[in-house]
Amino acid sequence: MMVFPGDFLGYAEEYIPGYGVYEEDGKLFAAAAGKAVVEDKTIKVIPVKTIPEIEKNDVIIGRVVDTRSSFAMVEIARKEGSERALRHYDRGFLHISNMSDGYLKNVEDGVRYMDIIRARVIDSNLKLSIKEREMGVIRAICEKCGTPLQKMKDKLKCPECGNVEKRKVSEYYGRGEW
Repeated sequence: MMVFPGDFLGYAEEYIPGYGVYEEDGKLFAAAAGKAVVEDKTIKVIPVKTIPEIEKNDVIIGRVVDTRSSFAMVEIARKEGSERALRHYDRGFLHISNMSDGYLKNVEDGVRYMDIIRARVIDSNLKLSIKEREMGVIRAICEKCGTPLQKMKDKLKCPECGNVEKRKVSEYYGRGEW
């Protein structure tokens, strides 16, 4: 049965209070929202999973929705390692200085519009970084014909038209682990 904080669960004479349960005047109440479970005369509340919040050092998966001369805007789709979707789409900020340890002439040498990226959150204002080897573009489409690009060392090549494009490619590129 689903319960919420303060819901009456039973009497102390009937059950032993377990995790997520408190006793008040011989009565047992839920201390958290979740599922009430009785096992061997012990009543406990198994908390429900909450909607994930994005915090510093989290790894996110997102889509590049805009590029400018020195930065890209990324629509964050999900927090890696979380089973639940975000409550809304947040937008992260990826500055050119956080795309590579080497020099990038322009933002589009790192990421382009509609690329799917894996990035690390580096501060509470949702600034992102793809400098690490595991971070970067994990899926991209050809700028000329729209075909998904295939990884070729540090560049991406279109199997349809032969177009070659440069990106900051993640070691996870093309694995479909997002």
